[in-house]
Amino acid sequence: MDLFSATPPRSIDTLTPEEAAQRIEALIREITDYDYRYYVLAQPIIPDSEYDRLVAELRALEERFPELRRPDSPTQRVGGTVTKEFPVVVHRRPMLSLDNAYSIEELYDFEQRLKRLLPDKDWLYIAQHKIDGVAVSLHYEKGLFVQGVTRGDGVQGDDITPNLRTVRGIPLRLRGTFPAEIEVRGEVYMLRADFEQLNREREEIGEPLFMNPRNATAGSLKLQDSTEVARRGLRFFAYFAEAKGLPDSDAQVMQQLREWGFPVVETFGPAPLPEVVQVIQAWAERRHGLPYDIDGIVVKVDSRALRETFGTTNKAPRWAIAYKYPPEQAITELRAITYQVGRTGFITPVAELKPVRLSGTIVKRASLYNYDEIARLNLHLPEVVVVEKSGEIIPKVVRVLPERRPTDAKPVIPPTTCPECGTPLVQPEGEVGYYCPNYKHCPPQVIGRLEHFVSRKAMNIQSLGEKILKKLYQKGLVRRFSDLYRLKPEDLIGVEGFAEKMPVKIVQNIQASKEVPYPRVLYALGIRHVGEAVAEKLAEAFPTVEALKAAAEDEIASVYTIGETIARSVRAYLDDPENWEEIERLKAVGLQFSIQKAEKKRSGPLAGKRLLVTGTFPGISREEIIAYIEAHGGTYASGVSKNLDYLVVGEEAGPTKVEKAQKLGIKQISLAELEALVGAPIR
Repeated sequence: MDLFSATPPRSIDTLTPEEAAQRIEALIREITDYDYRYYVLAQPIIPDSEYDRLVAELRALEERFPELRRPDSPTQRVGGTVTKEFPVVVHRRPMLSLDNAYSIEELYDFEQRLKRLLPDKDWLYIAQHKIDGVAVSLHYEKGLFVQGVTRGDGVQGDDITPNLRTVRGIPLRLRGTFPAEIEVRGEVYMLRADFEQLNREREEIGEPLFMNPRNATAGSLKLQDSTEVARRGLRFFAYFAEAKGLPDSDAQVMQQLREWGFPVVETFGPAPLPEVVQVIQAWAERRHGLPYDIDGIVVKVDSRALRETFGTTNKAPRWAIAYKYPPEQAITELRAITYQVGRTGFITPVAELKPVRLSGTIVKRASLYNYDEIARLNLHLPEVVVVEKSGEIIPKVVRVLPERRPTDAKPVIPPTTCPECGTPLVQPEGEVGYYCPNYKHCPPQVIGRLEHFVSRKAMNIQSLGEKILKKLYQKGLVRRFSDLYRLKPEDLIGVEGFAEKMPVKIVQNIQASKEVPYPRVLYALGIRHVGEAVAEKLAEAFPTVEALKAAAEDEIASVYTIGETIARSVRAYLDDPENWEEIERLKAVGLQFSIQKAEKKRSGPLAGKRLLVTGTFPGISREEIIAYIEAHGGTYASGVSKNLDYLVVGEEAGPTKVEKAQKLGIKQISLAELEALVGAPIR
């Protein structure tokens, strides 16, 4: 049986109990795996529409064969597994999922179910954008944000308060007057523009790309470093509040949320269902103009009192339903798979398609991400496939149509050697991707590093784009960064496509880049995991490249926001003799590898001391303590190492940090002891 078909192989009514049991077992296994990838790994591998079809089929089978319904079925709980990376918190009221509707008829069926429960009543609805983000619950006491929890499995979630404090739109203190305790629920999301920028940055430093904005948001909220979370530009929309004294109309509650300082998801109504349907139809096309993703419209009974009367099932409220817009899909032929080699050597398989119109554009190619995705789809060549735009951005293959597969089709076998240089590929432990390790001589990797080197945020050498760099490489004029600085106008005269004055201009731009400061030069080298912000931190901590080369790995790791992974990468790069020789050549031609202006020495009671904070401190944020340390001359570290002077320990302190500090003999102090060292209160 084909688990990825939109419908079961034949009518459910014709299945025997034995066949139904086999199908149910297969569906539970598949759905549970997708739940794990989505909720725990934050790595979804199928679109929501495909997942929903599988769950709908499972539910239909269980209704037809109730004796086969199992307590571990995904239909019996909200779904998801809580990770162990953050403290686990039980929700005061379960965060239930919503039933879905895929047609207007299903919306009217939803209303008829409610009418059967209260035949003598009339009510109105509100309609809200269904933000394609990550659901969270926020708790406020006396107007202050005190705790933020992920949805988790609906019953309990992860306490990610420090990360949520960095999210735009989540007020740390409420405006106006408010109840003593409030719970607010909403969606954390990412603008498409921020998502695309994040993926560009990850590509530059050799990190795997996120699949879509929701995937990026989920991954960001699970980061241990709240500083990095803040850099991601996450945003928030509120859609629910629970507190004493709220109005009965949920539309009025949304207005109250705005007054308290929350951005509120776009809300329409109260209105009868026919008007809500008009709103849904109007947004079918308008949604593409939004700067963020929505995948539907949530329809809710407006009266909160009536909601209590209608109640809930064991998995969803009866008084709400999510209308899901169908993703636009197209059927076409998969004609070939090509393999692209990125700047970091990562091999990306690309589906070469028979051109097909999709979401207003002609699609000829689609991403396959990695070979695991090819295996999951069970791709053959040739093949008939279904494609859609993931998050309305990236065309992707979502499933195959095996019943239309040619008889001579053969399974896709991953390449064993680099398609560009022939080097045997490697697959690092714990990663799904294949890499070409020949980073110094593989043409697309060399050209990619050159392109990064001359980019605006690095050396900012204008007029040198990918096409020109490729020509220079092919002619043997440029193989290393330092080769650029030896170019003369006459070397470029014969290069195809150059305007008459272009050679002189390019050489001038190259020479002008010698004034680029040390942090940007460090970033331009293309060290894996070293982005702009990391390069700034490294240059600040090690004012010369010689000082950085002499630093031990744990010393680099102790710099605030750096950590072990980046430190290991920096150490490996600088320990490579060829890389250091290239740095020496770049220094010889005049590039900046030191901070030219003497750094202002820190002064104060904590001058010369490195400190790290672990745990929580009631009423005081981590950011306040860091600012306090730095304001009094101290340096804030990113992890526990032998170079740490003090570990400031609060409530629920991280056991790993405390244990490591004890082994290294690092002094552990309380916040009060820190204030005593400084001689001034934090507030």
